[in-house]
Amino acid sequence: MRELEKFVSRERARFSFEDSHIFAFSFSKVTRRWMFLEIIRERYKEASVAFVANSKAMQAACKPGGPNLLTAEQLVLQSKGADLSIIVNLEIESFYLFAKIFLDDVARAIENYFGPARGLALDSHDDLEKCLERCAATKGLLIPTGLSEAISDLRKRVADFRDQEVAHEKSPRTMRGLTWGPDEEVSFVSTRLFPKESDKQTNSESLNSLANALQEYVSKVIEFLEENSSKARFKPAE
Repeated sequence: MRELEKFVSRERARFSFEDSHIFAFSFSKVTRRWMFLEIIRERYKEASVAFVANSKAMQAACKPGGPNLLTAEQLVLQSKGADLSIIVNLEIESFYLFAKIFLDDVARAIENYFGPARGLALDSHDDLEKCLERCAATKGLLIPTGLSEAISDLRKRVADFRDQEVAHEKSPRTMRGLTWGPDEEVSFVSTRLFPKESDKQTNSESLNSLANALQEYVSKVIEFLEENSSKARFKPAE
């Protein structure tokens, strides 16, 4: 996000007093949401480490051939694991929710920079994917290599996943578990109770991977704005 902050600081000097502030405040929403994502990611890392450590301790305590009833130690670990599971799920879902808002804020900031195009509102990331090429053609904008692909990629990885697996997941048969790989980064796994042939297992993505993709996307957006800076809608400074 330092790249974005430098761009805003550099660019706003070109505009009139009023437009300079409007421009800067539109992008401050983007950086503000990014700070939210960073806070969520740090909390997630802490909860993830604790959950993995607790799970390994529980596995070590449950020795083959041991008693059928849980020991006092195992009961404590089980209770703590349930609490940590809720926290990890909360942070993963929160990241997806705010990542979607972050993408929508970027789309609106782009529209604010160039001005609205009739019938081509950029009110969300989905709108940006659908309208970018027509909007660019209407305003004579050049689309840098890879921007359209990045928009579509993040729509699938963030917006669609957020809609289908977080915000609007409504199957009464859905079960949610947690897993981790060699890097011990926890993700959630959604399966179905009494599975049907059409049911599919879904996994949340690495939050580090998503965060990197979001930062790369912002770099492409900055390139797009810089290449077309002469088409900005704002009045120049006197």
